[in-house]
Formats: sequence, C-alpha cells, structure tokens
Amino acid sequence: MDLIIQDLCKAYHGQAVLQDFSYCFPEGKTTCIMGRSGCGKTTLLNLMGIVLAPDTGEILVDGQSTNHLNDSERCRIRNRYFGYIVQDFALIEEDTASQNILVPTLYSRQRKSNAEYKKKMRSLAEKLQVADKLKTTVKNLSGGERQRIAIIRSLICDQQIILADEPTGALDQENSLIVMEYLREAVSHERKAVVIVTHDLNVACRCDRVYQLTRGALSIHQPSEQ
Repeated sequence: MDLIIQDLCKAYHGQAVLQDFSYCFPEGKTTCIMGRSGCGKTTLLNLMGIVLAPDTGEILVDGQSTNHLNDSERCRIRNRYFGYIVQDFALIEEDTASQNILVPTLYSRQRKSNAEYKKKMRSLAEKLQVADKLKTTVKNLSGGERQRIAIIRSLICDQQIILADEPTGALDQENSLIVMEYLREAVSHERKAVVIVTHDLNVACRCDRVYQLTRGALSIHQPSEQ
C-alpha cells in the first residue's frame, strides 16, 4: 500500500515550507529524508500522517484522498494505517512500559485479543532488548529505553505505514543498528512503507532511498557511512 502526495503546499506565517511537493512513498521500501533544522522535515511527516492539513494539494492513503475528511474520519485513517514514532517519545511517565505500549490497542479496530497483543509486545521487546523493562515505570527508564518502548508502541497494531521522526536519536550505535534491522525486516517481510526523518548518516545508509529536503523539494542524497 503506497502513500502518495500530489502538488502539496504548506506555509507558516506567510513563508512556504513545502511548495508543489509530489512523491510516492511505496510499500516495501525504507525512505530516508534528511535536511537542515527548520527545513520542513517534521512538517512533511505530520502532513503525511494527516496530523496537519495541507494548504493545497492532495494526500492519498491506500488510494483514498484524505483532503475532505472530518476529524473523526482522519482519526480512523491514522489508527488503521499509521504507526508514528515521535521524537519526544510521548510516553505517560507514571505508567509502566507495557501500559504505554498497549495504549494504541485500546483504539484499534483490528479484531485481536489482549493475549495476541501481549504476545506481539513481548516478541518486539525481546528483539529490541527491553523485555526486562516492560513492568518498569517509564519515569525510571533511560532515554534509550524510552525510545525503544515508544518504537514498540508504534508497531504494536501492525499498521502498514511507519512514520519515524529521529527514531534513533536517543540510542547508542549498537541499539540504533538493532532498531534499523527490525524496521528493515518489517519492510522486507511485511511490505510496510517506512519513512524516516533523521540527521544520522548511519541510519540513512541503511535505507533504500535517501533524499535531501531543500526549499520544499526532495533531491537524491548519497550519504557516506560514518
């Protein structure tokens, strides 16, 4: 299932951030977007995930235009199709890691049992090496552990499109590699579309396509691994 953007424009305070932006983010591929701070990377990610509405242009999810959806319909589309890894984790400090991970399942329309979700949570936690932290209160986790818990939360409902804003920003190199290997496995085996915004060249080197966002347009970028 592809995510298609057509002739997208978005401006803030009269200044264009994205202008006539068109691109297809295909299933089965990991796309990396790089660019200087303030160039519009996070804005583009929020537009893709229909968190923000474009000024003009169209965003199609699974062939469906999202332009004229009401708030309830937009929430339904996000819940069904998107897993979102946010930069600031957005975890509930007083809850345990497992309680945070399972929050999206409360709103999921998938017909899965609690036991199935918990099995998937355990499997992901083992792969990302935080299985021993599931019962730990978030406020007692390190930044890297919080990052991995947030990633598991974004994957728990098996959405087909993963949007990731600096997904390895709080991780050391070893754990960054673990996360990227899992995301690539999801792309390869489950045909997910993964879009990553990052400054990390090591992450970029492990993506199928790497682009630089400059003045609202994408250009091919060929990073050298550090």
